[in-house]
Amino acid sequence: MTRPQVLLLAYAALAACTGSGCVTMAAPPPLATFGGPATAPRGQAEVAIAAGAGGSLFPGAHAGGNGWFTRWRRGLNDRWDLGVDVLGAQHSDLGTLTAKVAVRRRVRDHLRLEAGVGAADDSKGKSLNADLGVTVGTVRAGAPWNYYASFRVAGSHGYPGNVLGLGTSSDSIAPPDAFIALGAIGASGRLGGHAHFIFEGGYGGIVVRGHSGTGRAVYFGAGLLLDIGKGNAGSASAN
Repeated sequence: MTRPQVLLLAYAALAACTGSGCVTMAAPPPLATFGGPATAPRGQAEVAIAAGAGGSLFPGAHAGGNGWFTRWRRGLNDRWDLGVDVLGAQHSDLGTLTAKVAVRRRVRDHLRLEAGVGAADDSKGKSLNADLGVTVGTVRAGAPWNYYASFRVAGSHGYPGNVLGLGTSSDSIAPPDAFIALGAIGASGRLGGHAHFIFEGGYGGIVVRGHSGTGRAVYFGAGLLLDIGKGNAGSASAN
């Protein structure tokens, strides 16, 4: 049976650490997990709409931000799906738009792998980025609650804001490259039918090229998941 999916999640905009008042860095890809180890079933789509807040903590330089997020995934078969994540963030008076194309593979019922490549446009410059992730969790279709954990690493390489021949001379400096390692845990509560309520929180480390201190990223999110697709209404999601 098909299971359409829409997600509304309060989410930490990790790109919020790219602005003034903290350590400038090349913007990473969207890094939220948004549910357990399931993938979108064959011929069905997963759509996400989200909003939230998060922060970065460097020695002597802390910053926070808020943002929105959207996702689309399409099930290629019973174990693979493919799609796009897009995140827009506002930090101080600056902004970030970052997106990635990601593929996910459900290796086992309780284990999923993910890889993505993307690009970002930030007030401090542009970047190309990529991430790898692993998610484990319970998969109990009729249970009131399921739980999951994920670990993700991401890298971003900075380019000047005028790399495409646009902008001014003030856009000629590339933001420093960055590396992020992020762990997250979450719980999914079944609201009935194909609706699920998600709690998710994460914490990780940030290393910025040329900066001596290691930063920390932290976020918390909560949201609603639904499914969008074809088929009959009998197959419950265990996300």
